[in-house]
Amino acid sequence: MRVSYTQSTAGGTFAGNSDAEAVAAPRSTPAYRQIAQGIVELIRQGSLAPRRPVPSEATLAQRHGVARETVRRAMAVLREAGWVYTVPQRGTYVSPPEDWPQD
Repeated sequence: MRVSYTQSTAGGTFAGNSDAEAVAAPRSTPAYRQIAQGIVELIRQGSLAPRRPVPSEATLAQRHGVARETVRRAMAVLREAGWVYTVPQRGTYVSPPEDWPQD
């Protein structure tokens, strides 16, 4: 029989089995960051051209198997970094190269 317990860690409170690996398991990159990184790569490769539309939230959500809110968060990250811009009621577009962040 396994005993469940609650343990406070630096990252918060853990409730579960007494396996040490469960507490120390590394976290993977969040889905919204993975989507944002993928779009940046498409922009750098030229698959998404400057001033051209980025696929819609619904398309990206379906393609990645995530909620639209996750895609919105990815777009916000890209917008804040300067990779894309959004036109209300029109969509999100790839920014011109001069607006892209410097590596």
